[in-house]
Amino acid sequence: MKKLDQYMARSLLEATHAAWCTGEIERLLSNYVDDCVYWCNAGSLDGSPFIVEGKQPFRAFLQSITAVAESASVIEHFQFEDGVGRAQIEAYIRHRRTGHVLAGTYRQIVTYRGRKIAKSEEYHDAAKMAAFWRLVTSDEKAENSK
Repeated sequence: MKKLDQYMARSLLEATHAAWCTGEIERLLSNYVDDCVYWCNAGSLDGSPFIVEGKQPFRAFLQSITAVAESASVIEHFQFEDGVGRAQIEAYIRHRRTGHVLAGTYRQIVTYRGRKIAKSEEYHDAAKMAAFWRLVTSDEKAENSK
């Protein structure tokens, strides 16, 4: 098997983002090892990093997002060295019921094992993301109380 190079690593990450954009969670997950780790600096209510370990919990997490929102992401910049990819990602998420949109960039660090992703770390603007979800929650509560 050919050693993973920058071109293959980027192609794998691009395929993962393409699957996310079309809501194909199983296709996205096919690019991950079974014992994958997803780490995000934003997401936990207490402000600590959000961590998901394993393909099944990661699937459930991704399904919870696609159930309420549509989103898209694309790689703006990619660098690969020693089995680790570093990317700048342009992304947006639109909440289906409220129509609110969060757009911006985030950093993604991807650790590869063979030709699959073993760990994905995402670094978002945590305050911006928290404000978006507070707005969504507030508007949903207001809508439900009518």
